[in-house]
Amino acid sequence: MHRDRLILLALLSLAAAQAIFWIWTQPANAATENWTVVPDNWQTLRLQWEFSHLAGAVFQLLAFGSLVAAALTSRRPPDIVAGEDGTR
Repeated sequence: MHRDRLILLALLSLAAAQAIFWIWTQPANAATENWTVVPDNWQTLRLQWEFSHLAGAVFQLLAFGSLVAAALTSRRPPDIVAGEDGTR
């Protein structure tokens, strides 16, 4: 993959991890007051909380791996056009 695409993948993965947190994890935390209160649907909330953490971790790992790959991918130097005498 091209270096810029790896960086874009990392950025999108971090955005996805944040979206997952704010859409699923944080509402479960709020409904349980950070797990100090047990609402009637706590089992559903617990599953939502656990799977959202799993999905967020996958996206964060993908972002980290993409950034490492981008850092290890060197940019190809521009081609040097040979002169009329064949020298560079």
